[in-house]
Amino acid sequence: MAFHPPLSWNPVMALLARLLLIVPSLIAGWFVSPDDVAYWVIAFAIALVFVVLTIAVELYVVPRLRRER
Repeated sequence: MAFHPPLSWNPVMALLARLLLIVPSLIAGWFVSPDDVAYWVIAFAIALVFVVLTIAVELYVVPRLRRER
């Protein structure tokens, strides 16, 4: 049986999602077995933490560094 993706399937978005989850999945692999059901949930939570930290750095740290110059 061949795999037929739905019409709305976008390979670029799938590649982007995989690239964004590489580091969080490696970190999740330290704590949870990749065969566990919660593996991708934990990887997604770690990815969200990375996104929040990136936004916090951009909002608070970068303007202070610019102000010191």
